[in-house]
Amino acid sequence: MSDEIIRVAVVGGGRTGMPLLEALSGLPFVAIAGVADTDPNSPGARFAQDHGIFYTEFASVLGAKADEIDLIIEVSGDPAVKPALKEAFRAQGNTGTIIVHDLVARLIMTLALGSDSLAPSFHPQDRGIGS
Repeated sequence: MSDEIIRVAVVGGGRTGMPLLEALSGLPFVAIAGVADTDPNSPGARFAQDHGIFYTEFASVLGAKADEIDLIIEVSGDPAVKPALKEAFRAQGNTGTIIVHDLVARLIMTLALGSDSLAPSFHPQDRGIGS
């Protein structure tokens, strides 16, 4: 049995981020390392605050926590967020944190929930490495 823990941060605490937080927080091999959402009253922000999880309104702040995060699941729907995260990572010298976008997040959520149909997309424009 492995004791490995994957440290995950979620950017966007709404329609996709909140269900992801709920699904992932129940897995024994996942630690939620942070939540970023511009709205401190979003469901994901409240979830973080209620569970003692690091919360910030600014996704780029997660770049400073690079050695505490293995994956960032970016489901904010804001096309400016991913480039800002990449820039924050470059500034911190972070080459290890993986940024996961909407399509992969939907797959993760579907698997975590044990569903037999893919979770819906709320950010269909988030495709490929260019965004």
